[in-house]
Amino acid sequence: MIKTITNVQFFSGIAIVTLNNIPNDPSSVARILGIISDNDISIDMISQTAPYKNSINLSFTLSEDDLAAVIGLTGKFRSLSPQITADINGNNTKILLSGDGMRYEAGVAAELFALLAQEDIRVKLITTAETEISCLIDIKDAQTAKKILEK
Repeated sequence: MIKTITNVQFFSGIAIVTLNNIPNDPSSVARILGIISDNDISIDMISQTAPYKNSINLSFTLSEDDLAAVIGLTGKFRSLSPQITADINGNNTKILLSGDGMRYEAGVAAELFALLAQEDIRVKLITTAETEISCLIDIKDAQTAKKILEK
């Protein structure tokens, strides 16, 4: 197991949605997340890109069970700005690695992504906290990832 990692969990049936070309104003992300919340959809792994030409992209994960509902909301997202487009991808697995030692130990992420790279496992989304790393991979790579990360 990777140094300081004490727990590795795998979650299947995860979809990723990326909303592109969102206006970079203070209310855009709040309004999008409000639309999702108003439709009782739980999301995870929220990640925003740095602004580029006054636009941002916003990615998030959700259960594939809620994917049809989010697809149905794309018109509401576009009503905020007609330039918004959506990229949607299912058949993913989320890996959640945690350990209190990550707070103080350098190189944990480097070790994780080196292991995944050795097996040619492509990562679609990464989010972190002081004691956690979450990454989204294709479901076809889940068994290989389990073998290398649960050693």
